[in-house]
Amino acid sequence: MSRVSKSEQCSLFYMYFFILKGVKKVSRKKRKKREGIFEQIEGTTMNENQKTVLKEFLEEEKTMGRREQWLRNLKSRIPKLYAFLNKNGITINQLGLKEAQEYQGFLIATGRKDGRKYPNRTILTYIVAATSFCEYLKRKGLLYTNPFKEIRKIRGEKTVLKDLLKEKEMNHFLAELSHFEKQNGLKNKITQYKVHVIAELMYATGVRISEVAALTADDIDFGRGTVAIREGKQGKSRIAFLNEYTCGILRIYVEKMRSLVFNEWNLRNSRLLFGVKRQWLEKVVNKTLNKTAKEAGYRKLTSHRLRHALGYHLLRAGCNIRHIQQILGHKRLKNTEVYTKVEKEDLKKVLDTFHPRKWKRGKNEETGFKETGHAV
Repeated sequence: MSRVSKSEQCSLFYMYFFILKGVKKVSRKKRKKREGIFEQIEGTTMNENQKTVLKEFLEEEKTMGRREQWLRNLKSRIPKLYAFLNKNGITINQLGLKEAQEYQGFLIATGRKDGRKYPNRTILTYIVAATSFCEYLKRKGLLYTNPFKEIRKIRGEKTVLKDLLKEKEMNHFLAELSHFEKQNGLKNKITQYKVHVIAELMYATGVRISEVAALTADDIDFGRGTVAIREGKQGKSRIAFLNEYTCGILRIYVEKMRSLVFNEWNLRNSRLLFGVKRQWLEKVVNKTLNKTAKEAGYRKLTSHRLRHALGYHLLRAGCNIRHIQQILGHKRLKNTEVYTKVEKEDLKKVLDTFHPRKWKRGKNEETGFKETGHAV
């Protein structure tokens, strides 16, 4: 589709008129307080010295220009290390290779508060945080070596792409998502409208939800059809490209709708394109995507699966895998190669099409009679 459809323009003007009628702003939900993370973790209280060391570490990381997501991960994961040390009566300067290996076992055994086990990838994020923290302690002279650099790390699960929507299914899903005017209540209409814009942006460019959350209006160049990703994974920056259809949707949002759909909550983060930080944006987007997917008769759908779907569809269309790597912002080609692991359904179609003993329906050229099938 080359431009914004008439039905979508009508939907936008409907919302525009509806808001101008003077409807009340959407009220803010109470935010869960996160200040207590230093005081208590898993029932183990951190002493004043431990709090001070952790705060100084976070302050140093912040002065080094670390991303907010990285700082938040450290803030939530390092107290778990202190919980393990305090439980076993170990001081930080007694932390060695044996204790570091046992900490990984502690993460595997304890898991989440609700009793569920941590995925291997989550455990690895705790180990990465502990490794960074111990490097800081080593620089400060509180540790002689960094034991987490020497341990045998648990292996992360291999990414297996299952049940991705095919191209026609994705087009149908996005079309269903665009009918935000069918939702009951202004709040639900606005929420689905924003998610509709975000979904089109993510499927067009392959950007991550964390990258979407960090965008500002200045990052979009409508003349060139580009989006500047300034806070990508591991702090990497890149340029994403918009197709004409998505560029039109995004232009309407930025120039006409954004100021109208922002509520009191969004105004606190008015610099951001969608007015909310990653934690809340990801939660709302995934909830709306799942709801719409279920109503359309599809499987579970998340924001990250939109990104996977783009890579998968580009590969199926014959796009060079190196180009897909650049589009998705993968550092290593092996991360992109996951899309080459096609489903059994695709393999069966390939065999049916290209196998030398494939079956062909139609008239027999020698006899002139119809046959149900014969090997070529």
